[in-house]
Amino acid sequence: MDADHRGVSSVVGILLMVAIVVILAAIISVVAFGVEDRLHEPVPNVAQTSGEFTPGADEQEVRVTHLAGDSVTVANIEVIVRASGPSLDTETRLVNLPAEGSDLDAENIQGDSDLISEGFGEAGPADPNQVIIEEYPADDNIWSAGDTIQFEINVGGADFRDPPVSGPKAAELEVIIVHTPSNAVIFEDTFAR
Repeated sequence: MDADHRGVSSVVGILLMVAIVVILAAIISVVAFGVEDRLHEPVPNVAQTSGEFTPGADEQEVRVTHLAGDSVTVANIEVIVRASGPSLDTETRLVNLPAEGSDLDAENIQGDSDLISEGFGEAGPADPNQVIIEEYPADDNIWSAGDTIQFEINVGGADFRDPPVSGPKAAELEVIIVHTPSNAVIFEDTFAR
């Protein structure tokens, strides 16, 4: 055997091994980085919102208005509502949004179903007191600048009047809006009586 050809097979073997490792590393990194991008949906930047709670005899209305920032698809949000007081500590989630028409019903309320008023406002379908996005009746199901999320607290579930008349005395109402794909809070406010 010729001395010039003795180490050729080991060099070729090493080059093939290095090539296979480089190709496998490239494939694995492409797959891993591609999956990572799909796992973390970006959080919408709802730069500014305004929240208000109006306790009253017949209506205890919550309104959260989107003032600036990214638009959010209503199907991608949940609203957490917590009421607390001396003998009250309850929580409800508004889920499966947007609601059918302009009224919330049992499929949209998870948790204490007595806390949120169901159905239409006092004037029926012409009174969209339970709408999630206030563009009644032409709703595109996008919460964007100028749109308002609106719902009512049931006085029988948490009575913010002083003194309470029909339900447990409530002192604080916390409202949290969560972007469900990223599990990020995009609005949070606590209203005290």
